[in-house]
Amino acid sequence: MTLSSSTSSAAPQEQPRRGLLPTLRRTGRQAGIALLGEDRFMEARAALHMAMDRWRHKPLFIVHTMGKVGSTTVDVSLKARGLEESMAVHQRHFLTEEGAAFVEDLSIEGVGSWEKLPANDRSFLLSSRLLYKDMQKRRAAGERVKIVSMVRDPVATNLSGFFHNYIWWPEEIKARCVEPSDDCLEALQRRFLEHYPHEVPAIWFDIEIRPLYGVDVFATPFDRDLGYAIYHSDFADILLLKLEKLNQCAAPAFYEFMGLDGFELLESNKAEDKSYASLYKAFRKQTTLPESYLDRVYVSRMAHHFYTDGELAAFRQKWLA
Repeated sequence: MTLSSSTSSAAPQEQPRRGLLPTLRRTGRQAGIALLGEDRFMEARAALHMAMDRWRHKPLFIVHTMGKVGSTTVDVSLKARGLEESMAVHQRHFLTEEGAAFVEDLSIEGVGSWEKLPANDRSFLLSSRLLYKDMQKRRAAGERVKIVSMVRDPVATNLSGFFHNYIWWPEEIKARCVEPSDDCLEALQRRFLEHYPHEVPAIWFDIEIRPLYGVDVFATPFDRDLGYAIYHSDFADILLLKLEKLNQCAAPAFYEFMGLDGFELLESNKAEDKSYASLYKAFRKQTTLPESYLDRVYVSRMAHHFYTDGELAAFRQKWLA
């Protein structure tokens, strides 16, 4: 599973921006961290941004999905259309108290302690808890929230999440996988099958969407060929997109959902662009997943609700080939 919208240590370090304003911002950040400590500073900064959005009467818009289902592509595409000018836009994977506790425990287990988490990841987790509180304030004030969520082949979701969080792999596996040898790929398969939280795609809608927004996406049929559905509750309007149909359905879906004409997708956060790209490609090309694992994942209510028997059969064939 993906625990943040980006894994800070997996990306190249940005060069400091030059000029008076960036310098003043860096100086202010350093002073704030010195005064409050890094975590409290990051919390205070996030809380201030959310308070300013409420003061400016910006409606809340959240790309709220499980990880590795194409949410960054949608988020980047919406921001490219200038959505942040009129709405408070966020991208999150877990917002409920149950979800936040689950992902924080998993993050800490992955690196050994809270302090060892990269600052970007700690900031993401802290601000997610603040966003949950902000949402409750808005709901109490009678505001509505717009949500975009997504689904993807659950095996592909899990495998992408496993590689995305490669910095959590044991040092022994990292050392073995400098090159994608047969020994490396066998070790990766064992690690994936035995340690990854494979149940997340099956339970995510029940621990995030249903309790937060009062919408049970399984209560009504989903048009699997159309590739999207829109739901409404007393608090939220939700657009649910199927990644495998995204290129065909994104434009009509966003027009129907929010009157956004001519919506175009800008691809982002692809595995092919990551530092682990060659290893991921080798795993996909040379590794066959066991039928017992595929049975376990594809028997879920989530898989059968959003995908036809033919689609699931095609997914299985892909992972068995």
